Amino acid sequence: MATTRWEDLEFHRAEYRQLGVYIDQACSRADARHYPLGGLSFHLLGDLRTRINWAADNTSFAERDSNIRLQGYDDQARIEQLRDPRTGAAAYVVRRDYRELIPLLRNRYSQDDEAVRRLLTRNRDVQMSIDARLTMRVAGILREQIQKTETEKGAAIVLDPATGDLLASVSHPWPGLADAWADNDDEIGESADESLIDRARWGIKPPGSTFKLVTAVAALRKDRRLTEQKFECKRLPDGRVGNYVHGWGRPIRDDVMDRTPHGIVNMERGVIKSCNAYFAQLGVLVGAQSLFSTSELLGMEFTKRVSLEKLRDALPQAAYGQGPVYTTPFQMARVAAMIANGGDMAYGRWVIDESNQRNKEPQPILSSDLAAVLAGYMRGVVTSGTGARLSSLSVPIAGKTGTAEIEDGPSHAWFAGFAPYGANVTKRIAFCILIENGRYGGTAAAPAAGKVVAAARELEVIH
Repeated sequence: MATTRWEDLEFHRAEYRQLGVYIDQACSRADARHYPLGGLSFHLLGDLRTRINWAADNTSFAERDSNIRLQGYDDQARIEQLRDPRTGAAAYVVRRDYRELIPLLRNRYSQDDEAVRRLLTRNRDVQMSIDARLTMRVAGILREQIQKTETEKGAAIVLDPATGDLLASVSHPWPGLADAWADNDDEIGESADESLIDRARWGIKPPGSTFKLVTAVAALRKDRRLTEQKFECKRLPDGRVGNYVHGWGRPIRDDVMDRTPHGIVNMERGVIKSCNAYFAQLGVLVGAQSLFSTSELLGMEFTKRVSLEKLRDALPQAAYGQGPVYTTPFQMARVAAMIANGGDMAYGRWVIDESNQRNKEPQPILSSDLAAVLAGYMRGVVTSGTGARLSSLSVPIAGKTGTAEIEDGPSHAWFAGFAPYGANVTKRIAFCILIENGRYGGTAAAPAAGKVVAAARELEVIH
């Protein structure tokens, strides 16, 4: 994915060609660093040549985060503030400590020196979990779906549920070749360019009905008997479908596409039909504290910035993924991965060699039997619910659609899930697709998820 050695590219020339990458076109021998996948790998790697967006804290650039290992020594870079003695104006400079390289200077004519040998033989490679074949296929699928929905932005994440390994991460739009930025100093650093945003791992959006999985998990953790707790979804005086929630003035309405009340609903039917009225009432029964603590355990982004009190003030809406809750595609993919993995949530990682810092053990969230129950509900979403467009696929998929309303445009379309569903599966993937302003999860995001699963099967990523 990145190298300083042209011979590495030559060695894998045939494999790149199979991916549709022609290294003589994708890379220049004159460059100090080569990125054969171009802008598609930017959000994963960054660009060492330009260091564009290097200072942004909503990035996970492997070239930056693993820089000490890649360059082979620690220069202990630190930022210091200086002041002009005449004007008092502040300026910032980077100070570097190169003392670790002193043996190379002192013994530059003696390559057999032990200190020199230790420096020169250090492992300077970083191994990532990314499947380049799958990433390129996912990128094509995402771009095609965004064009079909006549939108502009989206993201796709694919994980290994058992290990948490990130197999593919795509944010649309992705940048063009980074050397196009090299002469534009104004863009180096924090940039408003949409293509620089890592929407897959850092893009914060309301999750809509995919968040109902989180509410269901909170309910199951509180009392497994809540699977049979029933609430009514009825026709409201204005003709819409929904219900009132005890203690709350305004009624909860389901989507305008829901023409017929869902009736008396338990958790299974609530997930399959994606009933807002059911989950609003369930959320109030579960309580703000349980929903907040479960969301925090699952790594939902909003728990870092939204107080428990604010969640309590909008609890019915929050329980079905609106109001104060928001998350990222990566975080929703982890929820789906946890359910696929029998209730244990892997931490999620993209560096898999010994330098990996994301090495926490999988965390138990649900018992295996409860995870299987929820997985069965998600399968029902595909066979007879809001994700029925995927019901005819040869690979059985379990998932949850999401349609997240926003104030300033069409709703965001989500689909989070895993495949294959069922017993005797040796290798699964979990995934999340987000089509910003795609309107409906079942019509915009779900078809892309189906194509991602089909590509994973073709590439033998799942079996």
